[in-house]
Amino acid sequence: MRRRSHILGVSIAVTLSLMMMVDHTVLAGNATLQDKIKKERSHLQQLKQEIQETKKQHKETQEQHDAVLQSIESLDQELHQKQKEYGSISQDIRKTDQELGKLNQQTNQLQASLEQRERSVKARLRRLYMEGQSGWFRPLLSSGSYSQFQRRLTYLSSLANWEQELLSRYQSDMNEFIQLKDQQARVRKTLLRNKQRTAKNLEVMKGIKGKKQVVLTTLKRQTRSHEQALSALERAEERKESLLDTLRQSSQKADTDQSKRVVTVLKKGELLWPADGRVVAAFGRQKHPTFNTFLNKKGIEIQTREGSDIRAVFGGNVVFADWLKGYGLVLILDHHNGFFSFYAHASTLAVTTGNDVASGDVIGQTGASGLTDKTILYFELRNGTQPVDPEKWLVRR
Repeated sequence: MRRRSHILGVSIAVTLSLMMMVDHTVLAGNATLQDKIKKERSHLQQLKQEIQETKKQHKETQEQHDAVLQSIESLDQELHQKQKEYGSISQDIRKTDQELGKLNQQTNQLQASLEQRERSVKARLRRLYMEGQSGWFRPLLSSGSYSQFQRRLTYLSSLANWEQELLSRYQSDMNEFIQLKDQQARVRKTLLRNKQRTAKNLEVMKGIKGKKQVVLTTLKRQTRSHEQALSALERAEERKESLLDTLRQSSQKADTDQSKRVVTVLKKGELLWPADGRVVAAFGRQKHPTFNTFLNKKGIEIQTREGSDIRAVFGGNVVFADWLKGYGLVLILDHHNGFFSFYAHASTLAVTTGNDVASGDVIGQTGASGLTDKTILYFELRNGTQPVDPEKWLVRR
């Protein structure tokens, strides 16, 4: 009985010990689980913060890239405005030069007339001086008859009238000559003022170009800025693709609405060249001329003289004529047959959105607007959304 009691006691003790061990294990397991949950929550919170920070950095990076493009575009627009002012002043100078040329011609003619009249007046005054005060009466007094007296009186009256008219014309011409001289002086003053404005404008334009060159040089030389430039190019490319896609969709809708439109099929090797000059960057994988890096180019670059004509490669409608960040002053033509042509880095545009143009029409002038430091025309040809090699479609030269 005692043995049974002892065994029972030991059993109870073992059971209690086992229960305590189980409880301890459960408690220990619960603690470990809590720690894991806490760690996971902390990790998730950290990930959340990292995602937010990445988004913030991405946004800041995009803003920096946009700031680079905006800075260059602002300089381009300022230069464009100064170039317009320069063109207007130059036109004023040409008009003033023409006006001054006409005034010089009138003045020279009037001066020759004055010199002739002056000689006549001086000769008549010299004769009157030599004849004295009675010079007019001698012919009358020496008349042999009344009829001769009348004739001589008529003659002398006519002579007096002629001399009076001579003096009057001389005085009138002299007054006109003085007025022309005054007008010449005013025109010359205006011309000088315009030339001074032109010189000042050229200095401002030179300064703007210098500022842009500093921005581009900084982007080329500094690694961080170099990466920023490439990202800026990518942002510009995204904008261009988005714009072209929007224009393509609008064109398709317009072509559907105008199903009776006559469509001319483009043929390879028949399009006119958009500008005179040599191709410095071909279609496909090419090195960017400004940032010394390889890019997959969707068009070609034609090096030109600044201010050279940009011509429509084929007839079409102007669907975009404005600034596009990274590409400067841009013009896009819809040729109504699925093809679009894209012209970038212009200095001025000769047409506006909505204008119809014919093949070979001048649509602008070349320049160096956008992300470039050279006078080039960047040209793309699109068949729908697909860029095609322009040189295969342009006439052989």
